[in-house]
Parts: sequence; C-alpha cells; structure tokens
Amino acid sequence: MAYQSRLQHPRVDRLFEAILSLENLEECYRFFEDLCTVGEIQSLALRFEVAQRLARGQTYEQIQRETGMSSATISRINRFLHYGADGYRLVLERLAQRQRGGAEPAGDPRVESAPPPGATAPDRGASSPPDAGGGAGSGAP
Repeated sequence: MAYQSRLQHPRVDRLFEAILSLENLEECYRFFEDLCTVGEIQSLALRFEVAQRLARGQTYEQIQRETGMSSATISRINRFLHYGADGYRLVLERLAQRQRGGAEPAGDPRVESAPPPGATAPDRGASSPPDAGGGAGSGAP
C-alpha cells in the first residue's frame, strides 16, 4: 500500500515536485533563498543536524550543549526519527550509502559539496551557492 501523508494536498504536491526538479546545490540555494527566510532554512537545517546526531548516538545533553536546541525539541525529533514516517531514516540511509560510494553515480550533479562555513554570499547572478548567513536558529520545532 502506498504511503498516505497527512500533508497530502495538490499545493504541497506542486511544492515537492518543484523541489524534486532541482538538479544541484546551487539550484537549491537559489530556490530556497527565494522561498524561505534565512531563519526558516536554518531551523530546518538544525533539526536535520540533530536527527543526524541522534542517529549517531549522541546524547540529548551533548546535542543541547553543542547546538543550543531545547531538550523538548530534541525529544520531538527523536520521536519522529524512531516512530515517524521514516523520512529521516530514508534520507540518512541514502546519504550514508552515497558516502560509501553507492546509490548515486560519481558524476551526479546533485552530489556537489556545500559552501564552506563562513563563506561570503556572492552576487545573485553568481554561479556558486550563497551563504545562508544569520544565527543558528531558535531551536523551535
């Protein structure tokens, strides 16, 4: 049986189709910079980082100390990591497979590396991805 999401709606389908059409990190930066605020992106990125840390076995205390995220939000992420729709697991497994040299072909443009931390944002028309800038997020879910 196919997965049925609580989010399912034609508007959400169109958004996800747009995201799936992006071919590399530069295109992702461009699209999400136009779509979301810096804070929204940083909040999502921080939640994903916490999911990665939890999957590696880091403790709530260590994650809270190193990220500033509240234990309540860490707990919520952990709950979805273990009892959610398996979206975190799906992505984490695919990323691990890529790191081991599987899944994606070596020349796949979607495997480009992210800009180094602290990189300055280029002009809008530049070919390298812009730096997200700003703080580490509020820790909100």
